[in-house]
Amino acid sequence: MTEQLKKKIGQLFMTGFPRNGFTKELKDFCTKYYIGNFTLNANDCVSTEGLCDLINDVRKSTFDATGIYPLIEIDQEGGWVTRFYEGATMVSGAMSFSAMQADEKKMYHVGQRVGGILRALGCNVSTSPVLDVNIDPNNPIIGTRSYGETAEKVIEVAIPFMEGMQSQNVICAVKHFPGHGNVSGDTHLNVVHNKVDADTLRKTEFLTFKKAFEAGAGGLMTAHVVHDAFTDLPATVSHEIMTDLLREEMKFEGIAVTDAMGMRGLEDLYPNGQSAPKAILAGCDVLLYYNFSLDALQKAVDAVYNAVDSGEITEDRINESYNRLIAQKERFKIALAEPDIEYAKKLINDKEGINENFADKLSSVTKIKDDGILGTLCDKKILCISPVCDALRGVEEKRRQILSFADIFAENLDNVHACISSLKGITPEVENAISGEYDVAVIGIFDASSYKAQLDIMNALKNTGRPVIAVLLRTPYDYRYVKDCNAVITGYEYTTLSAKAIAEAIKNNDYRGKMPVTLPEN
Repeated sequence: MTEQLKKKIGQLFMTGFPRNGFTKELKDFCTKYYIGNFTLNANDCVSTEGLCDLINDVRKSTFDATGIYPLIEIDQEGGWVTRFYEGATMVSGAMSFSAMQADEKKMYHVGQRVGGILRALGCNVSTSPVLDVNIDPNNPIIGTRSYGETAEKVIEVAIPFMEGMQSQNVICAVKHFPGHGNVSGDTHLNVVHNKVDADTLRKTEFLTFKKAFEAGAGGLMTAHVVHDAFTDLPATVSHEIMTDLLREEMKFEGIAVTDAMGMRGLEDLYPNGQSAPKAILAGCDVLLYYNFSLDALQKAVDAVYNAVDSGEITEDRINESYNRLIAQKERFKIALAEPDIEYAKKLINDKEGINENFADKLSSVTKIKDDGILGTLCDKKILCISPVCDALRGVEEKRRQILSFADIFAENLDNVHACISSLKGITPEVENAISGEYDVAVIGIFDASSYKAQLDIMNALKNTGRPVIAVLLRTPYDYRYVKDCNAVITGYEYTTLSAKAIAEAIKNNDYRGKMPVTLPEN
């Protein structure tokens, strides 16, 4: 195999970083194998200076080794899937924008602002927006990351956001192609099937991607979902999906980035790097190794090399992806995407942008139910119980926003006793709080479908005979579990921005959000 061919193969890989950054070990590996692209997690985004220094180092090293500047990808959807949290960068999540009834102009503006900050930091790819149509309310991983339950709503809100971001020369890798919304499983954890027929898929889940491609999306991220109407393989490794559907039928010319190759929905089927050649053969262009493992990278590179040496993957196939990748790097001026620390700081610390983000979030807070209790809280003694925001499925990083809604609520309202709960049920501290003196209880509920033990706390509060207000911290679909409470409010995501907005809405009895999806009763 020639060095030139190895350089082209290296462009088809994207790796994350170990916890201590761009180490000599990783740098040497990337130089040896000409690795061409990188992905960031929240551990890499601790400070503006640190992130810019990291990206500068990576850009120089990659260009020295390959002669081509790298893609620097970040997962910046907004809401609870956010990697860089600071200042004006932290915006509401997808369903929140639908709840606030954001129009095309608003979404373009938000995308433009976030894209401008990312570009100033040196990030040139965002795996956003989410184009999944959240048809199944039991979906455990998409939920409020989706703009809605119809293709029309998703297209209306997501496409302008994409266009605004790409106006700043940040590639949007829209996701999760060809759809992750109409399933009740999580590809982080296992193999997931979509059993919908092909005609329905073309009218619903596929339609959002078709419109994004027509609007100029530079990239996409795949779903490791098996679409039974087309294939018995996860989309990422399916030629029927990644070539026949994507390239031949939909005419997409951008880059196809895989979802993380280490996810169980793929890794369980193809361990030890074997998914890498299969994804390339299917039609993928960039293989994403999000959680850094030099061993996993080595196995994947070796597997691709072996497939090329054996003739299973042809040089023409490598050239197809290489040429698509270079075309998008040129289109979005990746060579000029060096960090500008001072400009990034100016954009991140922009007070107008920060205030606008809070106003947006406040406009999304939605009152689902109220028997009259919400207007009587000003002179009440309140007990507020909530869990802290924590990792659920092993995909979030250590450096994430650890926060307590109860504490934030107590900071913003008078006469509130805050108590931290456990997702596993009633602790002695919670038991003591429930038996204490208060007039009204406010309980934060976080993903009750996964953590039903929280409902034991809610029921214990209800058994006291005092009013209970449920705050749905992650998803309005949890309404089915709390509909008997005196009032129910949702903020669509558990972030500091959302928690502060919910507290403000309750304080002023001001709920402007409109429910953008149908809530199941059972």
